Amino acid sequence: MIFQISNKQYQSIEKQYEKYIHAKGYKITGGNMYLTCVNEFLYWLEGYGVTNVKKITTAIMVEYIEYLSTREKFRGEGTLSQRMIDIHLFSLRILFDYLLESNIVTSTVSIPKFFKSEGRKRNILSMDEVKLLYAHTENNLEKAILTVAYGCGLRRNELHRLNLQDVILSKGILQVITGKGNKSREVPMSDTIVTYLREYVTTDRVERLKRTTQLEKAFFVNSQGKRMSGDLLNRTLKKIIQRTDNPSINSKDITLHCLRHSIATHLIENGASMEFVRDFLGHALVDTVHIYAKRRKIRQKYTL
Repeated sequence: MIFQISNKQYQSIEKQYEKYIHAKGYKITGGNMYLTCVNEFLYWLEGYGVTNVKKITTAIMVEYIEYLSTREKFRGEGTLSQRMIDIHLFSLRILFDYLLESNIVTSTVSIPKFFKSEGRKRNILSMDEVKLLYAHTENNLEKAILTVAYGCGLRRNELHRLNLQDVILSKGILQVITGKGNKSREVPMSDTIVTYLREYVTTDRVERLKRTTQLEKAFFVNSQGKRMSGDLLNRTLKKIIQRTDNPSINSKDITLHCLRHSIATHLIENGASMEFVRDFLGHALVDTVHIYAKRRKIRQKYTL
């Protein structure tokens, strides 16, 4: 499948990449698979809100590899094979070789040589396990982190970038900016979510901001009143998990992104449409959402 790319820079890169791989003698049986892989990557970047290849980070590459690991085949059933994902990764390494040699970028990002299938499955929590996490929060900040990661389905880097002005409590809307202000999605918030976030904003956040004289626009702030890093957000979740002393939860190696997958699965289990979940999560393509529906079908089939 060939995707239509509207970004002018990406269109130019795609054309030059084709010349580059032919000049280097890269070939693959059955057609130019490398070009197809790069075409999909550039199209995905557009949907993700990245408008310039200079803005590609390791975190963005992790998101893309996660997308590949759950994307269904365009033909036939099932998700992409490990071999096909490896071809995608090899294609992207060639792409960054070209970008470096052409001085389009001055540094590259780390792309693994091979996709590790054992890391492919993303663990999720049951609804009862999520409730247990909430029961073991110690302050409004921890409860707010759980609420935005699970209740609003944000990615870790989206939690990190979230600003106070993006959370419109009066309207029950959380706005997620997925780029330099050029693309966004709106996430509806329930009354419970609004209550939890308002409690954090009016208590914990206010107290933390007293420790700095600088204006901080971040929604989540650390003990010094500065924007919380993605690592600190994830470590906070780990502390909550440890407090539960629950063997099942602790054995799942749950991360913030796992909470995002959990809410997607729970939404579908409760009758939400594929289109709603796609928009809720901010997926550019609907393929990734199919994995949640598949999990639901498997659970229905094998649960006694």
